[in-house]
Amino acid sequence: MKLLVFAAILVLCLAAGPAAQQTAWQPPPPTPGALVAQPGGYKLDAVEFTLAPKEGMEYKYRLEKGAGMLYSWTSTGPVHYEMHSVPDGAPKDFAETFDKQDDRNGANATYTAPFTGIHGWYWQNRTQEPVTITLTTAGFYSESQEFRRGQDMRRKAF
Repeated sequence: MKLLVFAAILVLCLAAGPAAQQTAWQPPPPTPGALVAQPGGYKLDAVEFTLAPKEGMEYKYRLEKGAGMLYSWTSTGPVHYEMHSVPDGAPKDFAETFDKQDDRNGANATYTAPFTGIHGWYWQNRTQEPVTITLTTAGFYSESQEFRRGQDMRRKAF
């Protein structure tokens, strides 16, 4: 019986011919859009914020359409966060949200601006204890903007 099974497998392999033989590896064609030239050099930013219990704030970067940014943030306690963007000229309350989650202690991603405007995060501490957020970015941005209720917007040029 084993000999009969072996013979059947051998006949199938021989009948498959060259298609059954392994071919040499060929590199894939270049991927369009894999490399996006950026104007000017990249910037680095590392900031730390402390949110009081129930406090929220926003931190955003000015990016041109197509500009890239890498980011990583951590927090000492769970926070609600949203990663969103506001295109130049948009109505006051408009924002396009890309990520929105509760009870997170961090996030890491790459981001490419779909339009010119400000792009960044809203964090809210929903706990009864202060929470510290540490944000590190590298990208092709020209300034950052910090928004907190009851305070003037803070700008930092790069």
